[in-house]
Amino acid sequence: MIRIGQLELWPIIDGRFTFAEPPGLPDHDEPEFAPHRDYITEDHLWRMDIGGFLVRSGDRLVLIDAGAGQGDGKVVSPRPYTGLHDADPAVVAFLQDRGLTEPDQLQQSMEQLLKTDITTGAFGTELQRAGFRPEDVTDVVLSHLHFDHIGWVSVGGRPYFPNATYRVERGDIEYFLDPQVDDSFYQAMWDAVPTRERMAPVLDRLEPWDGDTTVTAGIDCRHAPGHTPGSSIVVLSSEGDRALLLGDTVHCPAELIDPSFTIGADMDQARGDQIRTMIRQEVEDGTIRISAPHFPRLQFGRLVLGEGRRSWVWDGLSPAS
Repeated sequence: MIRIGQLELWPIIDGRFTFAEPPGLPDHDEPEFAPHRDYITEDHLWRMDIGGFLVRSGDRLVLIDAGAGQGDGKVVSPRPYTGLHDADPAVVAFLQDRGLTEPDQLQQSMEQLLKTDITTGAFGTELQRAGFRPEDVTDVVLSHLHFDHIGWVSVGGRPYFPNATYRVERGDIEYFLDPQVDDSFYQAMWDAVPTRERMAPVLDRLEPWDGDTTVTAGIDCRHAPGHTPGSSIVVLSSEGDRALLLGDTVHCPAELIDPSFTIGADMDQARGDQIRTMIRQEVEDGTIRISAPHFPRLQFGRLVLGEGRRSWVWDGLSPAS
């Protein structure tokens, strides 16, 4: 359990993605690589955890993001293909929507995607290990509506958190729940439940917000579009202590350390870059703790500016550890 003033926080891990290492990181034998050792393996694979954060404020128990959903812990990998001619159309369309239209670009990107896999399904067990039941959760706040953040919103056609109010910025509701929007890429890649199907059982208890909002004492949501239209950051503050939960505005600290580093996961890359610039400016004095649902073990760290360079320090660890 982590304290932020009077707030109590528990990271709840659901599973893990494994990707090919993105280009642009320092060489593994360089001192600058030290902050990345927790999520980049020696064989150049990127381990990206999946989960959410449980925060207690007074009599409210607020879950921020809900993992990727039920699974039996087995690895789920994309369907193999022999070339662009038999690639899944949903995967091709997803890449083309992100500006990868040339055959060589598509081929290279799809080869990288084939190196990805996912394991999921630990959320319920980890929630119990933290000492809570689904019935205890009063609010579910979703940073955005991608499948790996809403997976435990519902299970078997029923709300998994039966006493909770579900909250998300309206921009994501209008986009992802539009029948014209096709998010079958995630189903094609990892057999994910479509967003509209996952959200359907909780629509009668869904309370959208517009722009910024306060959930309860010490828990505020800040609209940060770019990754998705309604993508949001959660600000935790109590007794002068502050922490940011960044959703998918940032997937790994490298995106804060180096403005030129990107994993290209935003629907609107330019707006996403603007949001990351704002985050850097806010946190680079090192006083604000930062985490995100894909950080290794969902741990917190700090961005520190010194001698004109930014560096990352995981909480409780030295820069060289």
